[in-house]
Parts: sequence; C-alpha cells; structure tokens
Amino acid sequence: MIGKPLPLCDLGFRSTLELVADMPEIVRVCPYEKGTFILKAIADESTKAIAQLVAKQKTSAKVQKSAAAKPDAVSLSKNPQSFPWRGRTPVLPARVKAELQDLLS
Repeated sequence: MIGKPLPLCDLGFRSTLELVADMPEIVRVCPYEKGTFILKAIADESTKAIAQLVAKQKTSAKVQKSAAAKPDAVSLSKNPQSFPWRGRTPVLPARVKAELQDLLS
C-alpha cells in the first residue's frame, strides 16, 4: 500500500506472520488446511457494522479454496500453537500498530 516493504527486522520480527501473530487485538491467525493460515481482521467499534455485513455474505467453497491456493499465501508446516517466536516480545511502536489496524479496517 505504501510502496515499500515492511521494516520487519527493524521492528524485531522475522516475518509478516510473526508480526501479525503479535497483534491479537488487531488480527487473528487462523489455521486453515495443509499448514496454511487465514488472517482475520478484528472488528472494532468503527468497523463492527461492516464486519456484520461481511459475515452475512454467502461464500462458496470454490472461492475460499482459490484464495487459499494462491502462490503468495503464507505457508508454515508448524502447529500454530507452537510458533517459535512466542515468549519473546518485540517492541512494536504504537504508530505502526495503529497504521496496521487502520489498514486492516
């Protein structure tokens, strides 16, 4: 969106998945199938109505499968409960967290 890669190393993370896993109040990492994950944005008061509308939409299995099969989808073979970065707490600046939350909204 800003035309530059995220400065993951500067923020203390090794991957984008590691970054979002450290922000459970903004995004939820959900295991999908075959070691892939789906990232679900967490609605706040300003986006709750939109989230309810999206939840009411009908989805087809074909659309969900094609989204999960994209080559740029994040794929890990590890169990999501045993992320190697759990327990370490990189410092994520509040400004960056707010910008990511705004982007996900």
